[in-house]
Amino acid sequence: NKMFGRGRGNKKDESLSSLMTPENAPSGGEKRQSVTGFDPEGLERAAKAARDLDNSRNSSAAIELIKTQEATKQHEAAAERAKMDAYAQQQKAENITREAEETRKTLDYQNQHNKERADYEDQLER
Repeated sequence: NKMFGRGRGNKKDESLSSLMTPENAPSGGEKRQSVTGFDPEGLERAAKAARDLDNSRNSSAAIELIKTQEATKQHEAAAERAKMDAYAQQQKAENITREAEETRKTLDYQNQHNKERADYEDQLER
């Protein structure tokens, strides 16, 4: 808001760094934000957590658990794909059966029509 001319005149000593500071900045102790407003605190916490995990005696178990969970997700996805493929094949088979039935009915109707026509022509000749 301040950068686009709104609110001008309220403060005479607005600096670039004060304009770039986010309005909802955390109000805790030391401010370590750069001019762009990026707060590296969350990134630093994640890096510390990764270091702690690497130094933990359970790190290999945690990594194996993550690998197992990912493999399980992949197997579930493969099973779902196989299920969908089987369903698609079943639908194709049902469509073929339906089309064959319709073709049989059409042939039966044509045969009946041809028989009735032949009987009618036979009656006309007599």
